[in-house]
Amino acid sequence: MLKKTVLAPLLSALVLPGLGQVINRQFRKAGILMAVVSLLFLSLIFKLLFDLNKVFISLPPEALEKNPHPLAAVAQTLSQSDKTWLLTLLFLLLAVWIYGIWDAFITARKAPQV
Repeated sequence: MLKKTVLAPLLSALVLPGLGQVINRQFRKAGILMAVVSLLFLSLIFKLLFDLNKVFISLPPEALEKNPHPLAAVAQTLSQSDKTWLLTLLFLLLAVWIYGIWDAFITARKAPQV
């Protein structure tokens, strides 16, 4: 079996932040990390869906019917929209994910090996 110093950050990196904390027996921190990552991920998905909905509502129906490439019109309209919230959510998600990996590694390294 892999050592905890390898397994904990690997699970946090590849599966879900918080699983490394479960391996390290930090259940409260694991729950908080999992909840924060889930909320940020859902917020990111809802923001994307909201932006797409706004684009489809703003485009006139003729633009999609007469255009041979309707996705190009949608992509062009979407590229002109403000991406501040989207990038903020993405940055926060990445920061929490990296913190989960780092914390799992540091905690596993400090713990006595069994």
